[in-house]
Amino acid sequence: MKKNLLTLSTVLASFQLMYAQAPQIVKESWTEKPAIHQLDTKYAKESAVILLDKRRVEYIDESKTDLAEYYTFHRLIHIIDDRGIASFNRIYLGFNENSDVVDIKARAILPGGKIIELNKNNIKDLKEEDGNTYKIFAMDGLTKGCEVEFYYTFKRPVSFFGSEVVQGAFPVQNASLQLIMPKRLKFDVKTYNGTEVATDTTTTDDKTISQITFKPSEGAEEEKYAYYRSNLKRVEYKLSYNSAQGQNQRLFTWNELAKRVYGIYTDYSDRDTKNVTELVTSKGWDKLSDETQKIIAVENYVKKSYSFNDNIKDPKGNDLENVLKNKVMGTIGAVRLYGAIFQSLGVKYQYVLTGDRTKMVIDKQFENWDNCDNPLLYFPAEGKYISPSRPDYRYPYVMPVWGETAGIFLKGTSIGNFTTAIAEVKNIPLENYDKSYDNIEARLEFNPALDSLTIDNKLIFGGYASVELRDAFNFTNDDQKRNIIKEMIKRVSGTDHILSSEVLNKEFEDNEKPLIVHSKTKSGEFLEKTGNKILIKIGLAIGPQIEMYQEKPRQESIDIDFGHIEQRKLEFVIPAGYTIHNPDDLKIEQVYKDNGELTMGFVSNYDIKDNLLTVNIREEYRKTFYPLSQFDQFKKIINASSDFNKVVLVLEKK
Repeated sequence: MKKNLLTLSTVLASFQLMYAQAPQIVKESWTEKPAIHQLDTKYAKESAVILLDKRRVEYIDESKTDLAEYYTFHRLIHIIDDRGIASFNRIYLGFNENSDVVDIKARAILPGGKIIELNKNNIKDLKEEDGNTYKIFAMDGLTKGCEVEFYYTFKRPVSFFGSEVVQGAFPVQNASLQLIMPKRLKFDVKTYNGTEVATDTTTTDDKTISQITFKPSEGAEEEKYAYYRSNLKRVEYKLSYNSAQGQNQRLFTWNELAKRVYGIYTDYSDRDTKNVTELVTSKGWDKLSDETQKIIAVENYVKKSYSFNDNIKDPKGNDLENVLKNKVMGTIGAVRLYGAIFQSLGVKYQYVLTGDRTKMVIDKQFENWDNCDNPLLYFPAEGKYISPSRPDYRYPYVMPVWGETAGIFLKGTSIGNFTTAIAEVKNIPLENYDKSYDNIEARLEFNPALDSLTIDNKLIFGGYASVELRDAFNFTNDDQKRNIIKEMIKRVSGTDHILSSEVLNKEFEDNEKPLIVHSKTKSGEFLEKTGNKILIKIGLAIGPQIEMYQEKPRQESIDIDFGHIEQRKLEFVIPAGYTIHNPDDLKIEQVYKDNGELTMGFVSNYDIKDNLLTVNIREEYRKTFYPLSQFDQFKKIINASSDFNKVVLVLEKK
């Protein structure tokens, strides 16, 4: 499983915090004379233990019409070893330079009783590669056995939805979330991933206080083929009622979201409609007889001719007139443009909102609007989708982790001359598993001296498996392209001695064709001579494989981005005068059937005709999710490919 790591660089210049004058909110505090805590022996093998994790979200009336929100985060951590020190010697704050900070404190309590207080001048900017900046401060002088404590309160934009993840890499002893709100407001709360809580709600003359206390939790380790963030224990909350608007009127429902979003996406003028119609006519899309051809032609044109910038949030930048004029758009502008074009073409479609399986997904029973940020367009006649905000995906492929999960389908409905939408929550299926593949076709042949192999190799990618490569081959410079090709070829040949190479069908418009990296190499890495025998490391021809051996019991179910097939056809020309001593080592079979239906497997076999050995391998995963009860079988199949990777054929003279 590939992981993308962000390289962070610290901006040296410190900044001046602007402290807000907060109204009457709850003030956070800590013990004035702290002492080091004695840990239970069960934590002896841990690197750190979070003794206190306290969070508070407070809504207050700043005036008769304005509501404000303040967020407080307070942690106390006991450090055990060097890994613990490395994990907490920099504290990442949940706000940026534009935030109104009410209070911030931090200190280190050393085993001898010395206390090191935070110098606020040591708060720095931390800038990610993508340009986002947030705040950190360094905790100097940490030692084994010390404790780190910090808290901060800041004012943030009002949101009536939230999620708090209360599990991470280290055990948490005491965790709580407090929601404080004017008495007229009522929030609903729901926990996920086995989070156990005790809830206590009290009401004063003007406030409601919900105290949510979490049971202690163990640290969560990252596991192969499991989405880490989405599996952590968490609690979500949302505003559901406001007695000032009626006791029984539920707020922020999926239907209300559908109406609001539909209104935003269809907010363009008659003039915009006229301009779009002219665009449609000029491109000849209305002359295409097949609806699928219209969809493909429109998407290819827009994604090739318009620039997408997710940072464009302002209404003017997403106004359809400006989008058509400047050919630059944000997410809303992109969805508006596609909708207006398909409306002009008479192509029936629905707007869809979805989550992300690696993070948060939509829960039909709990309307957290924060969990459906990703837009799709759905075409009922075809049963297919496009991603307006993803220039790298083409019909019918969308970001795979946005699929195989619930989506909000905006079903248009008319009341007289007024058109709006209602919400339908249902699954977003991905394309069938056999549409996505990562295949190899290779022919290996000795040179006359029998001291190297010529390898003719085709790496063949289709469906979801081809998207990242098309993106790379279209948006990188020539040097980067050469390095990508070199690394890909080296993985399956063991050498960078490339005789020739070419990339076929790399354009986005070719997404229904396989992307092929074809190469010829000369390699001595796959062979070894020992006496009169020649060893052929044929298993290396399928490239490095993941091994799954773990001492600790598996905690999570199995997550895969998309179902797929990996087929490999390896041809090896047996040199004259030699025979293969151990061809049956090529035969491996591990398959799993769920109620009689094959859902995953690895099968390799071979055939020898005259002097040609042909090896056929089929590895497949037909689902994106396998329950924990099937993990052992999943592990056997993953390890079967790793076992084949180690196969060495012995050539003996006849």
